[in-house]
Amino acid sequence: MSDRITLFGATLPDGRTRDVVLRNGRIGLLREPGRLARGACAGLDLTGYLLLPAPAEPHVHLDRALTWEPVGSDPDGRDGAWRSWLVRPARYHLGDLRRRAREALRTLARHGATAVRTHLDVGEGRTPLRAVEVMAELRAEFHRVLDLQIVAVPVPETSDRAITDAVSAGAGVIGGQPRFAPDCRREIRRLLRLADRAGVGLDLHLDDGFDPRLLAVGDLARLLRASGFDRPVTAGHLGGLNRLAPSALGRVGETIAASGMRVVALPSERGCGLPIRELIAAGVTVAAGGDHLRDAGHPMGLADPLATAAATGLPPTRAWAAVAGHARTVLGLEPGGLEPGAAADLFAVRAGSLAEALQTRPQDRITLRAGRVVTHNGRAPIPHLDRSPSPTETTRPTRRRVPTAA
Repeated sequence: MSDRITLFGATLPDGRTRDVVLRNGRIGLLREPGRLARGACAGLDLTGYLLLPAPAEPHVHLDRALTWEPVGSDPDGRDGAWRSWLVRPARYHLGDLRRRAREALRTLARHGATAVRTHLDVGEGRTPLRAVEVMAELRAEFHRVLDLQIVAVPVPETSDRAITDAVSAGAGVIGGQPRFAPDCRREIRRLLRLADRAGVGLDLHLDDGFDPRLLAVGDLARLLRASGFDRPVTAGHLGGLNRLAPSALGRVGETIAASGMRVVALPSERGCGLPIRELIAAGVTVAAGGDHLRDAGHPMGLADPLATAAATGLPPTRAWAAVAGHARTVLGLEPGGLEPGAAADLFAVRAGSLAEALQTRPQDRITLRAGRVVTHNGRAPIPHLDRSPSPTETTRPTRRRVPTAA
């Protein structure tokens, strides 16, 4: 199997056409096209494709994915979707969870994601803990295709022991929804203490209740600066920031930036938008995620980074950065790029420009992870998918195939 392949004739985001040489899972060099015959080395013909750093999904709920039909949604108030999930009979039926989560990961991979962070509800008892273990099994199953990170999200009244057991079972980040606790500020301090004790990062749902009397993200930012907590911290949702006056929003943004906290916007979810431009202007790293995939929270959720990027309302380059480089930063991964030395996690889509790709969301897509093809319109070799080579693959006369994720 070759450790060097060439992507022929790719269109870069700045409009240039280049052959991109990949070596040992990284970008080796970019050169003018036509300097080497296409049949002379292993490669992919990307004529007509736009080549981009691969996206990541920084915030999704795989345990709830694909449950819209059996669960539905309670339309009474903003928390109806969450209540519908909590009362669902046997919501942790492990065979069902494994099937749905596997299909959701296939969908994310087909759409271009090479890294995924899933939030997973945990609580007392063995069954929720087994759900973490099932997700850890899927992480091993898909390890050649994508990085899967598990966030343990305690449901109300979950004990410290249950949370730390979830970390032992495979969760690498502690999450939470502090506004559902009797005392939001106390819950934030508890989760921060547990993350510090476990040596893991923190990723919280904050300010999604739209209560102007409480701004938890500001409290967390000040607590981080005072505590010296040195693990990555992320906050998602933050819809309550939309209620702030511009001057107050600027001050909160500066406080978040000074704390080093990262923020994940969820622009496709109903009522969960946040002032992305203002936070970026304050120096905050803002990624964008999809949150829900056809569940009670969003029956039409797409798990498509192109759709998520378009929904941010940012200019094309910044929009893609939110689902690619910044999303990877949130996940603690190399940001990626198209320069020599960058990790060869790449995404090719049949489009003439980034703006066109965001507007039309073509389904003709190729994803490479560490320089190996993992999907081409869902037909490239990822677990349980067809193993046929992509139509654009070219090989040496000796029939050596392009490296793929076996």
